[in-house]
Formats: sequence, structure tokens, C-alpha cells
Amino acid sequence: MEIRPLKIRDIEKVRELEVACIREYFAATLENKWEDLPQDWKDGLGASSRRHFKAYLDGGLSFVAEEDGEIMGFIFAQMLHHICDEENLLWIENMGVHPYFRRNAIGYKLLRECVKAGMAQGACVAHSMIQLDNAPSIMLHKKVGFFIDRRQVALMDLRDPNLRL
Repeated sequence: MEIRPLKIRDIEKVRELEVACIREYFAATLENKWEDLPQDWKDGLGASSRRHFKAYLDGGLSFVAEEDGEIMGFIFAQMLHHICDEENLLWIENMGVHPYFRRNAIGYKLLRECVKAGMAQGACVAHSMIQLDNAPSIMLHKKVGFFIDRRQVALMDLRDPNLRL
């Protein structure tokens, strides 16, 4: 398996996987059926949507896990400037791993590679979107070194001298 930067050729496979992950999460939280939701609303969901993909592609901070041409996982991130009193903030919008490949450290490798790339680009802090009811995601973020409180954003101080990636 290879962790590599996101490429334009990945858009269809990554979109399919991201929508499947979003749909899986929403199945437990939405009162409506997925099929009953407006198509334009579904089309706008996720970082791989037509409106958002280019920003994540251009930043060089989004990655995929690939093996034999199959996308097994993804992470979408970008650098934000002058946010939360920070010059450079690594913003991790979304990540997912195909259900068949979960619990094989793919999410860990994606998250770790993303944080390392953010540090190389000058990020001082990383923020990652999390759902407070997603225990595997919380444990993953903690394993990498994020601080998690009652907000939906996991925090990591990339200036911490004790940080080990």
C-alpha cells in the first residue's frame, strides 16, 4: 500500500468512497432516507465535491492510500492562514477508509502523513473535524497526538517538542 498525494485522476474513485463514508455516517444520524434527500444537496457534500476538490488538490496536503490502483482511503486537508491567532493552520476537513480495509492502520498513516506534510509547509497547529460519537476517529486522533475536548475539532500543537510522528 502506498500513501501518496491526491491527484486529479483520483476524483471519481475518491468521490465514490467519500460519499459512501458520508452516507454510512448519516445512516445512523439522519431522520430521512438518503434516497429522499435532494440530489443537489448530496452533490455538494464532502471535500471531493466539484466546488471543493480543487482547493484540496492544489494545496498538496491531501493524500490517498492506494494499492493496485484501488483507493483504500483518503484525507482532505489544506493550509489556512491567519486563523485562530495562528499564521499557518493545517485544516483537516475529512478522511475515510473503505470499510473492508479498516483497522489496518491506513487512517493512522494518512493522518500522520498529512500532519508531517503540514509541518513541512509551516503549519504550527492542526485542526481536524471529528464527530464526538465516532469513537474510532477519536482514538485515532489521540494516537497521532491530537487533543480532543467537547468540540468537534481535534487540536494538535505542531510546535510541541514532545511530538513524535
